[in-house]
Amino acid sequence: MKTPRRFGLLVLALTVAAPLAARAQEINLSNLDDGPTNRVQVRTGAEYGFVAGVGYARTLALPGLDRPVLVTGDLTAPWAHVDASDYRLRLGALMPIAGAGRWRIAGTLAPTLRHTKNDVAVMTGLGADLGVVGGYYARHWFAAGEVGYDWIGTTHIANSDLYRRFVYANARDGWYGEGASGNIRAGIQAGATFGRYDLALRAGALRDAAGEAPLLPFYATLGLSTRF
Repeated sequence: MKTPRRFGLLVLALTVAAPLAARAQEINLSNLDDGPTNRVQVRTGAEYGFVAGVGYARTLALPGLDRPVLVTGDLTAPWAHVDASDYRLRLGALMPIAGAGRWRIAGTLAPTLRHTKNDVAVMTGLGADLGVVGGYYARHWFAAGEVGYDWIGTTHIANSDLYRRFVYANARDGWYGEGASGNIRAGIQAGATFGRYDLALRAGALRDAAGEAPLLPFYATLGLSTRF
């Protein structure tokens, strides 16, 4: 099997097997600059499969900026089959871009690590998620739209003995960057705030960079967070 074709198949396998959290940070931007500054979130739903995740975020006031920055980190994994080798880890940031009254827009950037293991290979993907979210943010509820691009820049492939034995004996391990791909999302967010608790629902459509629909062409998640 030729390397470009094989790489494309393996990236597809990584995309399907690893949980891609195709999202912007779903928070009520109206209380972003209010205390307390720490947030913990749990989330579940459908994102290229049935997944669950946990995350932590902290609001920072950086020198030279007149607006707060939310620094985030989250870990997501499928719950249909518990496997410690199948996960997605992101570290990122959300920053308000513009606003007028209760109408707000924010941008997100999050470097991303994905890892999965199957009978074909052990695959580790590196990339980044870029997004924009904006809408109406009242003190106790919000409704917004989101768009974003989840980019897979390079993937390290460690081929299994099974693959070498039955498919391609001369398969080479290493980092592959040709044919780097990604997924585009567009959807909505809605949430309610109860004291220090936030409940948020997201839903939308997914397409790859070529405009084709993945196996599960939509996402829908429910998240609960608390500030302290």
